[in-house]
Amino acid sequence: MTAENSHRESNGKPAVLVFDFNETLINFGVLRPTFAELFQDAGALDEWFALLLHYSTVVTLTDSYVNFAELGKAAFTMLAESKRVRIGDEERGRVFQDILSLPAHPEVPEALARLRAAGFRMVVLTNSSPASVSVQIRNAGIVSYFDEVISVDSIHRFKPDLEVYRYAARHLSASTGQLMLVAAHAWDVYGAMRAGCRAAFVARQGKPLFPLGRRPEICEPDLTAVADAILRLQ
Repeated sequence: MTAENSHRESNGKPAVLVFDFNETLINFGVLRPTFAELFQDAGALDEWFALLLHYSTVVTLTDSYVNFAELGKAAFTMLAESKRVRIGDEERGRVFQDILSLPAHPEVPEALARLRAAGFRMVVLTNSSPASVSVQIRNAGIVSYFDEVISVDSIHRFKPDLEVYRYAARHLSASTGQLMLVAAHAWDVYGAMRAGCRAAFVARQGKPLFPLGRRPEICEPDLTAVADAILRLQ
């Protein structure tokens, strides 16, 4: 894509809104007390998720893909070993069952409904496996807002690998410049923009952007404000 085309496509409303799923739409924070109790550490949930993301990058770079659910269990085992905590199979199973039933963030359903009513084509692009996300999105009560769910399982590479965003564009019969990623992760926003997509950052709890990347055209504290900004695009 030429710089001129990229600039032209960045004007006005995007053709497709592409939503990240984990943490952007569903609330992992409700797991914090469980992780704190199991690991005797208030920061255990954040450590686990950071390990999960780290090793998703490792398996992508080394062409040794396994799905996100298996990576999550491996990261959980690593965290337990690093903290010298013994967690039984029943407790471990309960944690991963709870992950399938996480609620949406409180403002998410209304924000999605407004965008849907405005006529946007809306899809999910997630690192989660198809089996997991199909259960999660139904349990969160937001499946009806999306035209489809795209899992990286189709390409065997995790975000923010640029090929994931390019694959999504091809799958949707669009150019990357016609997509706007909506995500609560700076690394996801950075990857999407490097691939040529537009982006909206959901800066939950004041999370910062990656300072070496371009600033996305929308940066707001929650999905309500992001939806407001998208609806103002002409």
